Amino acid sequence: MVNENTLFCFRCYHIWKKRGNVLPKSCPNPKCHSPYWNKPRKNISKAFVLKMEETIISIHNAIISISGGEKGIRDEGGIYNSTYKLLNHQYKNQKNPTSIGTFALNEFARRHYFTDGNKRTAYAIAKIFMLINRCHLQIQYKEATKFILEIAEYNSKISFDKIKKWLDDNCIPIEDKDVETYLSKSFVNLMLGDEEDG
Repeated sequence: MVNENTLFCFRCYHIWKKRGNVLPKSCPNPKCHSPYWNKPRKNISKAFVLKMEETIISIHNAIISISGGEKGIRDEGGIYNSTYKLLNHQYKNQKNPTSIGTFALNEFARRHYFTDGNKRTAYAIAKIFMLINRCHLQIQYKEATKFILEIAEYNSKISFDKIKKWLDDNCIPIEDKDVETYLSKSFVNLMLGDEEDG
């Protein structure tokens, strides 16, 4: 579980316990050791996309285990493709976190990659990616459900710009020092939620 004493690597998404008050010079993961662990990637390798895809699937499985529904993947190639596009969008829009969140919601809520929990997973991915980029989505999933259902509808008329405006209206910027705390609270809320959807 991520908390205020936890750090994560933007390069390999390794998570570890913080020791002392000084940030490490490199990622402690023996397969990574990147000195740029706290900066988003510029080049996206296939291995990194696969690692991030695995993380998204793990988030989905955790949500299903705790809040209910059926585990299962309907389109793993689609998850890989959307993950790659999301990481590219994040790199090109680092100074615009609500654009990153919009892309995540648009991509994962509209496409039904999982047997169940697609909208919960889309919300979680958007929230986490925005937090990593120093932006907090204040609205809880329960209040967001109606809007996310509209995004996910077949032939939805909800545009990218409308999703972005909704996120702009429901987000606040946060400081680097607060990212870990917000991530911790978000993981707890996401994991303890009892919302169900398709």
